Amino acid sequence: MKALEKLFFRLSDREQNLLVITLWLLLIVIAYKFVLQTALDEYATLEDAEHNLTIYSEFIKLKPAIQRALEQQKIEQKNKSYDKKNLSNRASTLADQVFPQRDYRELDTIERERYSQHRVKITFERASYPQVEEYASLIRQERPYMFLSEVKIEPNYPPKSRPYDPTTYDAVFEVSSVEFINQ
Repeated sequence: MKALEKLFFRLSDREQNLLVITLWLLLIVIAYKFVLQTALDEYATLEDAEHNLTIYSEFIKLKPAIQRALEQQKIEQKNKSYDKKNLSNRASTLADQVFPQRDYRELDTIERERYSQHRVKITFERASYPQVEEYASLIRQERPYMFLSEVKIEPNYPPKSRPYDPTTYDAVFEVSSVEFINQ
């Protein structure tokens, strides 16, 4: 500190004044930038909160209409939507029509507050594309009571030694149904 003091007092009066003014200006600019940046950040946070509040209030306003639509859907699907057993039987029957050597596995049911989503996994190995397409079509015909929630199709190209063999496909279908919970 003494070294800075000696250096400062070795400067002329004009240089000392210029240095002090420069340091004060620098300090003011830094403080202003810090305060301004903090204020802008707080303002942006406040705007985001206000925007979110507007969106959430719109959702709250829509809640009665959503409740009515869900109740209507529940009434329409009563005795029509598939429980886990019916989904398994129907998905398996449709798969047997198209590709009897398919693999079948029941997946865990996803439980929600108002509904349960039952899921079945059907796997075709080395099926033709028309078979894969036909099964997907049969499931689509069962909408809205049964639907494809996930489909993975992977081609099996013929070996280079037999290029004229047909391409086959490994397909994994996740077939789902939604069952509304009676409250």
